[in-house]
Amino acid sequence: GGSVNSPIRIDVFSDFQCSACREFYLSTVRKVLKEYSSKDEVCIIYHEYPLSYHEYAREAAQYCEAAYRMGVQTLLPVMESIYVDQADWVQDGNLESSVAKALSPEDFRKLKDIMKDPTINEAIEKEIRFGVKKKIAATPTLIISYPGKQQRVEGLVTYLVMKQFIDSIIK
Repeated sequence: GGSVNSPIRIDVFSDFQCSACREFYLSTVRKVLKEYSSKDEVCIIYHEYPLSYHEYAREAAQYCEAAYRMGVQTLLPVMESIYVDQADWVQDGNLESSVAKALSPEDFRKLKDIMKDPTINEAIEKEIRFGVKKKIAATPTLIISYPGKQQRVEGLVTYLVMKQFIDSIIK
């Protein structure tokens, strides 16, 4: 969300099966998107970084990569649903029902067709390689870039802390 020309860019390396990533998205990212990205003050870029020991993380990343190819207006509801329902699908791997309820039946069919494209996995592998190059060791990890500086943060950041940081830069 937000323009790539925003004064602040936050690259988020995230795993959909990570509970800290879930909390970060639901309690911090949504508010940043609404308050700052909507005004092109902050650009948030998510990088799929499914951890190998999370059984369903890659499939969740595949759904989101396919949704991204349909546009941000499809991606955000899919991400939202996957994170909101995380406690359910981590038990049985039933991501499909979580994703299906975020989309119209027609869009869900399109998404399922897009997921058959082998470049979906290639895109996720590219993101993982990028994360390895950036020495990502935990999720969520943020790389925050702003005029003349860059900061790396590992772990959950509350909205209040993020808001204070953003306001100190843009105000």
